[in-house]
Amino acid sequence: MNITIFIGGLSGGGAERVVCNLSNYLSSNHKVTILTMSDDTSAYPLNETVNRVTLSNNSENKNYLSKNIIRLFRFNKFIRDTKSDVYLVMLPVTINIMLLHKVLIKSPIIVSERCDPYKRYESSKLKKFFMRKLYPKADGFVFQTEDAMDYYKKIINGKGIVIPNAINPEFIKRSFDGTRTKKIVSAGRLTNQKNFSILIRAFSIISKYHPEYELVIYGDGPQRGALERLVSELDLKNRVRLPGYVKDLGSQIIDSSLFVLSSDYEGMPNALMEAMALGVPCISTDCPVGGPKFLIDNNINGILTPVNNLDKLAEAMNKVLSDEEFAESLCKNAKNITQTLGYKNIYNKWESYIIQIVN
Repeated sequence: MNITIFIGGLSGGGAERVVCNLSNYLSSNHKVTILTMSDDTSAYPLNETVNRVTLSNNSENKNYLSKNIIRLFRFNKFIRDTKSDVYLVMLPVTINIMLLHKVLIKSPIIVSERCDPYKRYESSKLKKFFMRKLYPKADGFVFQTEDAMDYYKKIINGKGIVIPNAINPEFIKRSFDGTRTKKIVSAGRLTNQKNFSILIRAFSIISKYHPEYELVIYGDGPQRGALERLVSELDLKNRVRLPGYVKDLGSQIIDSSLFVLSSDYEGMPNALMEAMALGVPCISTDCPVGGPKFLIDNNINGILTPVNNLDKLAEAMNKVLSDEEFAESLCKNAKNITQTLGYKNIYNKWESYIIQIVN
């Protein structure tokens, strides 16, 4: 079977990681092509058996309009010249491009929605209009959570399935055995969505009770400057670190005392899943569209706190750091996530669903 996966780029992010890992898995039994809008370098390893086609090259000195006209021309040529048995498309822009060309595409199209639809569509009548017009054209849908699928139930006509993200094999390790470092960690792009500012403020509150701890936030992004200023304002320069993006996140956080996800919204958060798989005590906001709620049984294998609630977040952090026995129970129970969200289990579900849609 010839499978084409269409996405904007592969430079980093949860959807991009899923595309690379899924492509590697499928390529053992099928011919897989990743079609991208840009020619950025992949942040994640790709097997040699996976073909990649790009619609634009950074070396081409074109303005924004010219570049996009060329991309559309090449996209149309790819559709005409390539005999794909099925197209899998992720993220809003590429989903819209693919479905707008449905009349030219004879093979089935599977849409994989990764964003929070309430954030994306309820704030924009135009985006919602296009979604309602285009999404019914798709032949199948993959969602990360039941809450996300529920948003589209009147549009997709029962054609959807929920498949959570898989835990990457490098995070499925033996439990940490030793004295945990006095380190609270988080990870993700430094954007408003991740709301790292509330995490820094919560750390400021509890730091007076736990002066031996530091907060380390891994990742880069447009909010770096604002977060660094906040750290200075709260006089936490010697207690909070922003080391940027690291390749081997697992080795950096496995011995930590606490992982915190402070996001305002998420799909199925990879960073949280991976921290749980490593057996790190975890706290997450109970944010839409239900990913953390799917992963965490509150106070059993982690703690859920209300979105953007500073006091509750600080209270939960203090609880974990103050109660070693409770923290250890969270560690032990969190690792059970590896049994249900293992790599082969999840990507086998993808393959089965793709075959079902093609047939």
